[in-house]
Formats: sequence, structure tokens, C-alpha cells
Amino acid sequence: MNNTTKKILFGTVGAAGLFLASSASVNADTTHHVVKNDTVWDLSQKYGVSIQSIEQLNKINTDTHLIREGQTLTIPTTGKTAAKTATKTSQVTVKAGDTLWALAQKYGTTVEKLRQLNGLASDAYLIHVGDVIKVDGQVTTTTTTNAQATSTVSSEANQTSQAAATASSEANQTGQAAATASSEASQTSQAISTASSEASQAASTSQAATPYVAANHVTYTVQAGDSLYTIAQKYGVTVDSLRQANTLGATLQVGQSLTVNDPTKNPQASVAASQAEQTPAQTTTTSQATQATQTTQAATTTNQVAQTTSQTTSQPAAQTQTSQASQTTQTSQQTQASQAQVTTPSSYSVSALLSYAQTFTGVPYVLGGTTPAGFDCSGFTQYVFNHFGKNIGRTTYQQQYAGTKLAVSSAQPGDLLFWGAYGSAYHVGIYLGGSSYIAAPEPGESVSVKSFTYYQPSFAVHVN
Repeated sequence: MNNTTKKILFGTVGAAGLFLASSASVNADTTHHVVKNDTVWDLSQKYGVSIQSIEQLNKINTDTHLIREGQTLTIPTTGKTAAKTATKTSQVTVKAGDTLWALAQKYGTTVEKLRQLNGLASDAYLIHVGDVIKVDGQVTTTTTTNAQATSTVSSEANQTSQAAATASSEANQTGQAAATASSEASQTSQAISTASSEASQAASTSQAATPYVAANHVTYTVQAGDSLYTIAQKYGVTVDSLRQANTLGATLQVGQSLTVNDPTKNPQASVAASQAEQTPAQTTTTSQATQATQTTQAATTTNQVAQTTSQTTSQPAAQTQTSQASQTTQTSQQTQASQAQVTTPSSYSVSALLSYAQTFTGVPYVLGGTTPAGFDCSGFTQYVFNHFGKNIGRTTYQQQYAGTKLAVSSAQPGDLLFWGAYGSAYHVGIYLGGSSYIAAPEPGESVSVKSFTYYQPSFAVHVN
């Protein structure tokens, strides 16, 4: 918009110059050496000639109006072939169509000098009909028609420039208003998006917080030492199903009531069955103890008979009876020892140990953990072996000395596998056979069956 305005202004000024120069006869008798900040318009004001006459005489581009510092320009004279000199004057009354620029051209002076003579502001352009303006210079007999035409063109140029400036200002204001409206719309859209997101999150949280209770369910009261895993094992369900059926916090509280959906096990029935299994065993043990007592008593009676007989019979017969009594006593003692060995198992089953270890699959890794609520690597192996009466120690360091050290290639299922040098091992698991083992691996994971194909253990230990 600014470039268009400049072109209109320069074109208008050029047209005015043509009007002024239409009847002039140019005589190139003045030269000017261009200095910094000089313009064609400044020179036309300084020498009282038109822009067009300077540009035409010096072949200056009428579109760009550019001149160079150091360039020598020929300035045409202000006289005309038919011009006549009038009387000097010091002031003039402004008529319709007059402008400062037109008066400066008419009286051979500059707009700046007119401003100074009349106390006008340095950026003043407007004058009013009837104003008395002080001027300086000779009044020429230039045709009034030309002056009026020039004044009219200049006025139109000023009006066009003002209209262009107004249009530019309005366009800028419109652009700013549009930008403000766009910014407000963007902020409104963001607010709507945020509200929608919060509503979605609230709905999701509400749905997640609503527990699911199945038609087939039981209620369990949390006891000391319980965890979600141990409760799930008791009832044959998963930890996830417990979470879905209950609104749970970070930890379980003793006395807290939990809903167990669709249980596949009945802990109370299991306890009753266990007690029923123990009762016949206790009866058998009592019966065996009674039989042993009776046998002992019979042996004692036989021994007494033997002693009585020895008093009435010969010595060989007494020795025979005594020998028989002694053999009877020894038989009783051997029977009791044999019965004692049957009730106390001498070793554990490796397959039972491995099966028991795998029941803890999914228990999370917890540093320092030693219960099904959470295990670290050595806490897991200690818990499994303790179940079968084997105390292998709490730490990896202690467990590497819990038995006979073996090469990994010689390990058997149920042996401990260690990673790290002997005496400074840092990880332990239970060998399952082949290249598989089970362990509590590391933080963020859970007890699981692993392969040591790409994570080779350093040595094995057979628990004594």
C-alpha cells in the first residue's frame, strides 16, 4: 500500500512538473554537485524548478527518481521565453486551490522557507482560503491556468496520499482485529479441548473406580501377612480379578474386607481335608506305639519266666531262655526304630520343589523382599528352600556356600545357579533343566522362567 501511494504521489508531482514546464524554455546555465541526502524534489525546491524539468534535462529515471552522490546535474533556469517580471511582493492572499508547494513554485522559493516566514510547523502542508502568506521572490507572469492546474493536481495528490494512508491504517487495524479474533478463537478452542480432555479423564476414572462384583463371590477379611498374591492363591483366582472386584489403595490393611469373584478353591475345605489326613496318621502312630509297648511288656514277661526257670532247671536251659528273651527285646527295639524312620522323611522331592517354585510366577520383584508380596533374587530362593526344611541363608553371598560347588554343565534340576565369581556372586536362580531357570530377575519385572542361552551363569551349587 505504501509503495502504491509513493508512486501516485511521484506521478502526480511529475504531472505538475509537466504543466509548469509546458511553456518553459529550458536553458542549461546552472549546475549542481549532488551531495549525501540530496533528492530531485529537494533540488526542485531549492532552485524553484519542476522535478520533471530536472529529470528530463539530466535523463533521470522518472519511476525511481534516483540520483547518486557526486553526480553533477544541470539545473534549468526559472525564466520563460515569454515571461515578464512583475513587481516585488512580500505577501499574498491564499485563493482556492493554493498550496504551499504551488506558492513556492510560483514565487521561486521553497516550502521550507514559506513555513519559516509564516511560523508554520515543519510538517505543515495545509493552508486555508483567505490566509495571508508571506513570500519572497519575483512574481512571474506564468499563466494562471497552469498554476491552478498544478495546484489542483497537487491537492488531489495530497488527498490521494491521505486516502491511501487512511486505507492503510484501516487495513492494519482490520488485520490486528482479525489477528486478535483468531487468537481468541484459538484460546477458546484450547479451553474447549482442555475441558473435553478433563471430562474424558473424569469419566474414565469413574469407570475404573467402579468395582465389578460377580454373582458367585465370597468375602475375605485381610489378616496379618496377607498379600493380594497369597489371597489369590488361596481362592484360585488372579491378582487382576481381585483388583477389579475391589477399590484398593497402595497397601492392604489388616481387617479390610475383600470381594473374591468366582473362587475355584475353598481354603476352609482345604484345611478340613488336611486335618482329616492328619487324623488317620495320628491313629496309626498311636496304634504302633501301643503295639510296641505290648511287645516290650511281653519280652519283659518272658524274661521274668526265664529267670524263674533258671532257678529250677539246669544252667544250659536258663541260658537258652535268656537268649530268647534278649532276641525278643532286640526285635522290639528294631520294630520301634523302623516305625520312627517311616514317619520322618529323609529328603525332599526335586520335582515338588520345582513345582512349588513355579507357583510364584508373576510375584513382583521387590528389593529386599522375602515374601510372596514381593521377592528379590535371593529372597525367592530362600523362601522356596525353607518350605522344604533347607536353610540356605538369606543373601546370595551366603547361598553360594550352602552346598557343593559345580560347573554349570554338571548342574541338575533343583540346583542353584549363580552369576558372578565364586565368593562375590550377585544373582541367583533355581535350575529347571536344559537352559531354563526360574528367578526374581530385577526391578520392574516379576518371578518368571528364563533362559540362560544369552545370559550364561558362572557356576552352580548343589544344596546339601
